[in-house]
Amino acid sequence: MRARFFLMENPAAGVAGTPLVEDVVRELKRQGAAVTRARGDDIAAARRMAREAADSGAFDAIVAAGGDGTVRHMGAALIGSRADLGIIPVGTGNVLAHEIGLAPKAAVVARMLRHGPAVKVACAEANGEPFLLMAGIGFDARVVAGLSQRLKSLVGKAAYAGPLIDAIVRPADALTVTVDGQHHAASWAVIANARHYGGSFVLAPRTGILQRGLQAILFKTTSRAALLGQLMGILATGRLEPAARRGREVEMLACSRVTVTSHRPVPVQIDGDSFGATPLEVDAGRDELRLIVPEPAGASGGSGSVR
Repeated sequence: MRARFFLMENPAAGVAGTPLVEDVVRELKRQGAAVTRARGDDIAAARRMAREAADSGAFDAIVAAGGDGTVRHMGAALIGSRADLGIIPVGTGNVLAHEIGLAPKAAVVARMLRHGPAVKVACAEANGEPFLLMAGIGFDARVVAGLSQRLKSLVGKAAYAGPLIDAIVRPADALTVTVDGQHHAASWAVIANARHYGGSFVLAPRTGILQRGLQAILFKTTSRAALLGQLMGILATGRLEPAARRGREVEMLACSRVTVTSHRPVPVQIDGDSFGATPLEVDAGRDELRLIVPEPAGASGGSGSVR
């Protein structure tokens, strides 16, 4: 049972006024746990503080309170340490929370942090930087780049509407995607390390953070109407596979290494945060993290593992 937590908070994550962090802290303290709270002045400071806390041995877990980008930075800071990483999902998409089956309820999160098993999860790399979920090149990265963080904090997912429309109507990107040595043309690419994407949608069913390996999803259409149809199909079914099977405009490839190039720089995002532009090298990586996950159904506490 964990009783000492170092909590790194990102106050800019999610929708302003979300009470989950305060509710989880209150619940942990009600159960007798100690919570040390911190906020870094910038990303570098936050990562440094998290690593120092992990190396101190004074805490049973380092907890990231924020969105998927916050979790990624805390995870990157902990690579090579023996610390357990926990999350309080208060971002907009909370893809990792969907990946591990964590409901955003204070009692559920607090129980996971106290009793949930710590499992080893695979960290991939994008240009040498660790990530947990996905790298997107083209369409989704343009949406992320055009997003107003201030508006997102006020209205949540509705803030994506304007950047989404802008990304749909602009000319398609031209990418050369080399997947394990084989060259492909695409207008948009997502290199997935996790099954979920954009929240609860299942984009890459043949991979997941508990296994080493990537799945490259290559969107090949240059038609705005076709792209919109693919997006609507994902929204309607919650999955990409049905849309991919209907034609040859989407290709899904299991892989371990991907290189993406373009004649002109094309935006890149990793785990929902802007990450510069092409060229990009993505590797399945070798690093692991100890991530706290919810107890399996029927468990009554203590430690365990997920297979």
